[in-house]
Amino acid sequence: MKDTYRYKHNLKPQLEAKLFAYTDSANTIDVKVKASYEKARKSYEEKSASYGYQPDQFAYHSLKEALGAKPGDALYDRLITRDSEYESTELQQRGLNISYAWKHFIGKKGSFALQGFTNLSGTNEDTHTNHDVEYLREQRNEKLWQFYDRSAHELVTQFGASFEYWLGKKVYFNIFDNVRLSRTRIARDFFSDTDEQNVVGGTPTTADPANTTRRLTHKWTNELTVKSTITPVKALMIMPMFKWNYSREKTDYHYGPLDTTAVRTSNTYEPSIFLKWKMSRVRNMDIAFAYNTTVPDLVSTLGYRNTIDPLHIYMGNPLLRNSHSHTTTYNYHRMWLRKQIVLGLTASYNKDINPQATLYSYNSATGIYTSKPMNVKGGDMWNFGLNYDQGIGFYFRLMNKFALETAKSYGFLTIVDNNAADTQPELNKQKRLGINNDFEFSYETEKLQLTLFDRLESNRYRYDDASYNTTPLFNSVGISANLHLAPFEIFVQLSDDYRSGYATSAMNGHKLKSMASVSWSFCKNKCMLRLFADDIFNKDIWYESEYSAYQRQEYSTNYIHHYLNLSFRYRLDAKAKKGKSTTISSRR
Repeated sequence: MKDTYRYKHNLKPQLEAKLFAYTDSANTIDVKVKASYEKARKSYEEKSASYGYQPDQFAYHSLKEALGAKPGDALYDRLITRDSEYESTELQQRGLNISYAWKHFIGKKGSFALQGFTNLSGTNEDTHTNHDVEYLREQRNEKLWQFYDRSAHELVTQFGASFEYWLGKKVYFNIFDNVRLSRTRIARDFFSDTDEQNVVGGTPTTADPANTTRRLTHKWTNELTVKSTITPVKALMIMPMFKWNYSREKTDYHYGPLDTTAVRTSNTYEPSIFLKWKMSRVRNMDIAFAYNTTVPDLVSTLGYRNTIDPLHIYMGNPLLRNSHSHTTTYNYHRMWLRKQIVLGLTASYNKDINPQATLYSYNSATGIYTSKPMNVKGGDMWNFGLNYDQGIGFYFRLMNKFALETAKSYGFLTIVDNNAADTQPELNKQKRLGINNDFEFSYETEKLQLTLFDRLESNRYRYDDASYNTTPLFNSVGISANLHLAPFEIFVQLSDDYRSGYATSAMNGHKLKSMASVSWSFCKNKCMLRLFADDIFNKDIWYESEYSAYQRQEYSTNYIHHYLNLSFRYRLDAKAKKGKSTTISSRR
């Protein structure tokens, strides 16, 4: 359990120039140049506590209770570590981006183009980190001062050509090829101390060779794509596509005791096809299939060991392989024009092959986690959807989007108190049944728009070990109103957000949220003065959750949400016209 605070102040000027011109009736050129600079100061503060590893016995406590627990308290006996971390960073970034394109039109049937870009970037970063760690089981405290100086320089350039042409009226052909070259150099000098006598002005002076790194990477990539649109008959359209990616990477990599040169060559093939059949003026259907390959980052396949965070150690995995997936989708659309009804049906199937997950190891005496990426057994997912949209008379509209998902995935359970190299992790299966529904009923006239809405998200997670089972639910019910009485416009939204089934008790229950605004347009609609109030009842907290076959995370984000905003807008090129209603979208 942890609380995290982030602050950032930055200055980021940019200079951009664009040129687009027709050199004659058959040729165009397009050039863009952008220069940027950023100077930033960031700070990061985190307080955390870790418990004994008995997930089935988990009981929610606030972090404040965990940090305040004392010897003899029941909660204190369950704690492993408590950590206070503070980090400050000074950052400078420089960038230059140049893109260019020349296009030649071949009559009305096609075109030929040459295009490319060159990006230059440089980063310098100085970071100080202080840790104050309590190892409660070992009854010892440790203070750790860290500092690193990191620099990164990168050059990326790409050049490509494309050709498109209509072979008659029924066949369209397109081919393009891009060649990309990149050079990346990263260097980081690392210092750390646990003895305050070696800390001068808040900066440690003892070199930490285990976390000092040097990296020089050269990468060459060629991407070839061929696609076409074929219409053998007016009602049928076929769109095949084939993509071939070839890359060669070479990296000279030094991280602590690891000093190696790695070379990797990869070929990936990604075919796809899309078919659309227009059965009549009011009915159509389409079918699509796509196959994808994901190549892991080269550094993640090296045997490095990152020990910067004393409680979280990260490792590479030389046995990491490519991941693959394929997706098949079917859509059907039907309209009843006289009844103002539109109906949509969707079904899809996705299969993962060798997906990537994270394997965790945990030391219950020190509270230290060690993690590395791993390939796991592939799962799959079925998705079914029903969309309904109907106009009722002149003023009413009913919309509903329903989706049902059933998925199966796998992950490795955390290895506890076992450091043997030949330890076989236990595979865990997750089954998920998800239901999403988005309902809206609205009334709309020229001056007034009212909308009732109900948004539901429910997921049922089941595991081999039933003690992990959970069924979180989110439901937001509310109303929004937009009133336009020229020259004024008023917007109000009120909703009740309800959550249940979360292990974090603070996430469960009802929260009343509201926002409102009033706008005044004048000077023939060239000027607008607007007052906006967000989260009037000060209840908005951004909750998120992630559930997988190997871990469960629930967290919240506090941000500036309870405020008044007064803005003024003036359009230099505006022409007098009737005011149009604007829509303010809500965020949760």
